[in-house]
Amino acid sequence: MSHDGVDEDAPTQLFVRSDARAGARRSNASHDGLWDTNDVAAYLKVSRSWVYHRAEAGQLPCVRVGGLLRFDPAAIRASALGEATATKQVVVFARKIRR
Repeated sequence: MSHDGVDEDAPTQLFVRSDARAGARRSNASHDGLWDTNDVAAYLKVSRSWVYHRAEAGQLPCVRVGGLLRFDPAAIRASALGEATATKQVVVFARKIRR
């Protein structure tokens, strides 16, 4: 018995797969400023750990914002096509001095 939107593998067969939400996130990500590792992994069809390893090795262009990795979508697209060299930038925020 097959129902549209019902996860047949779920024990109760009541859970709806969230494919629509993932697709909406990916389409919205292309219009936002920077991508996170999930967006890059989805675009390149690789795992998040692959993205982290390549970014830390300097093989993917990235921007480090504090402790977070962010990616310029245009730079990732160019890198995927072999048109760009990887760069790593660090954004440092000034700390408030408590007195």
